[in-house]
Amino acid sequence: MNYTNLQDSSLINQINNTLNEKQKEAVLVESGPVLVIAGAGSGKTRVLTYRVAYLTGILGIPPHRIFVATFTNKAAQEMKERINFLMGTQTRDLWIGTFHSLCVRILRKEIWRIGYSQNFSIFDRDDQKKLIKDIVGKDERPDRFIHYISRVKTYGEGIEDRFLNSVFEEYTKKMKLLNALDFDDLLVLTLKIFESFPDVRNHYAERFLHILVDEYQDTNRLQYEIVRHLSSKHRNIFVVGDDDQSIYAFRGADLRNILDFEQDFPDARIIRLEQNYRSTKNILKAASTVIAHNRLRKGKTLWTQNPEGKKIVIFECDTEREEAEAVAKIIEKSGRKYRDFLILYRTNAQSRAFEERFHLEGIPYQIVGGMKFYERQEIKDILAYLRILVNPKDEIALLRISNVPPRGIGVKTIETVKSYAEMKRVSLLDALKQIESLDLPKSRKEKLQNFFSLITDFKEKSKQLNVYALTKYIIEQTGYMEYLEREFEPEKAEMKKEYVKELLGEIEEFVKGNPGADVEDYIHYTSLLTDIDEFEEKENTVTMMTVHNAKGLEYPVVIITGLEEGVLPHIRSMGDPNEIEEERRLFHVALTRAKEEVYITYSRLRYFRGERYLTPSRFIEELPEDVVVQLGRGLEKLRYENKYREMIPESDEETLAPGDIVIHSLFGRGKVLEVYEGKAKIHFDYHGIKILVLEYAKLKKVN
Repeated sequence: MNYTNLQDSSLINQINNTLNEKQKEAVLVESGPVLVIAGAGSGKTRVLTYRVAYLTGILGIPPHRIFVATFTNKAAQEMKERINFLMGTQTRDLWIGTFHSLCVRILRKEIWRIGYSQNFSIFDRDDQKKLIKDIVGKDERPDRFIHYISRVKTYGEGIEDRFLNSVFEEYTKKMKLLNALDFDDLLVLTLKIFESFPDVRNHYAERFLHILVDEYQDTNRLQYEIVRHLSSKHRNIFVVGDDDQSIYAFRGADLRNILDFEQDFPDARIIRLEQNYRSTKNILKAASTVIAHNRLRKGKTLWTQNPEGKKIVIFECDTEREEAEAVAKIIEKSGRKYRDFLILYRTNAQSRAFEERFHLEGIPYQIVGGMKFYERQEIKDILAYLRILVNPKDEIALLRISNVPPRGIGVKTIETVKSYAEMKRVSLLDALKQIESLDLPKSRKEKLQNFFSLITDFKEKSKQLNVYALTKYIIEQTGYMEYLEREFEPEKAEMKKEYVKELLGEIEEFVKGNPGADVEDYIHYTSLLTDIDEFEEKENTVTMMTVHNAKGLEYPVVIITGLEEGVLPHIRSMGDPNEIEEERRLFHVALTRAKEEVYITYSRLRYFRGERYLTPSRFIEELPEDVVVQLGRGLEKLRYENKYREMIPESDEETLAPGDIVIHSLFGRGKVLEVYEGKAKIHFDYHGIKILVLEYAKLKKVN
């Protein structure tokens, strides 16, 4: 295409002035399959944003004919806002979101073809557990069944286990009766419709002129097949990814999707984005050197014009408590704001020691990946009322609210209703319509009738009110706030009430941002949220999360903790070269979250299902020597490193005697047992007996 007649275009000017040559090359491809290999911090989001703006603003592609799959809903929303800013107009018709959310849009139109109603529920893990317990009994742990069910759906393969397969069959049957889907079903059933109904597949393949996929290295085979079907007509598929950041194999992500892209599309254009805009030269060199040990990668050479920056500092610690103290010291002595720090770990359990230490030190923090907002009891209660209005067959939602707030409907009453529903092969809500047929005393029937009337009233109001007004009405009519005050201690009740108010605020924002959206739209929106979608950086707190949750984020200072064999790399990866490579990619992702500084800590002793003695991670040994400072024995070694001496607080020179209580910057509170030859033998509360050289110990005596 000749662009000479477009030189006055504001968008073309922005493309020319904002993007580097490789980014520009990717954005301006007119058609055909394209693979953009985008290294960490190389501006892939910018490329995708400008690409969509170019397609709509310059090539004139209608937004409703573009399909953009992102890794999170949050990324989709941010991209949409950027596109709107670039275009100066709204692009509401653009199909943009996660694969799961885009599949929901398709299923709401097409799922009737395979025997489901279009007002289906989306079950989260908690809902799945309740259903499985109902199938296998409360004594069985539901997690292994959920894992097996997901594996069968994702990979299409099971094992020869009669019991597991019978649970799978019963689960599938029950889910259909409840008109409910789990997360895997959103992909599986979309693909099933495409493969069973060629007219539907051809309709969507014709509709979407351009398919764009972000984080392509983390797609699974189901998502790959969906993309293949959607791009079968026009073949304008534009995927962006980084094989060095593929870290979700446990969710079914298949690295082959990106490694084999040229085999699937032999005429594909390959563009490498190798200029990093995020990190310093030292950080980038460390990340590139480590990841070069992997065999399964396409290869690229990342470079940056950023400053060389500080070296990576490595701390060795005795225990996880000492590790937490070292991290707290780094933060407090840095002179930086708390929000500059991101603490990363391999598993959520590692956060405990940091939480304890930060409480002691008064360091404000937030954790991503703990209890999510929409998983809280009070939030799930309110949403259950909305869910039953959307899907009257949603038994899990109905059972949750049948006696919340308490209305005298006990377990035996519910069991009678369930038995009747099973006998008549109707839903629980339909069974409540036939209250007079139930074998129950009159008083219990009246309570069930009152509950049914309440749900009926809410259903009528849902036709008149928007989601925000409806939710307020439900809270008022059920007396939910008063219930919280009665049921819980004042402080806890107040906290729960605040969460309910926060939910109302969230719904109000949803209504403002989605004019015309109904209850079903909102319920599906909340069902598809992830940890990162809910994450909002607080004003000035340290942020902690697993490396898996850190994808796409960047912070001035990153502290990577738990760099031990068995932790990172995880013990489950031992003995499998491919899994070790995925663990190395995790470390690569952790390093490349940092803009200016990286600290690495590891512990010799960690308590995890018992006491474990550990060795430093192999990934530490793979770091290039010229960009790291190895401080050996953690903060103890800092006392001998003059350039880091300012990190350790000076203390008063005091004469010690047996019986004195002292505070040590690393070991905390202790009691002096003996003093001799410039040394002190001290029993510390959490670290046992230590012998310290007084000249370097910097002990503070407690009066």
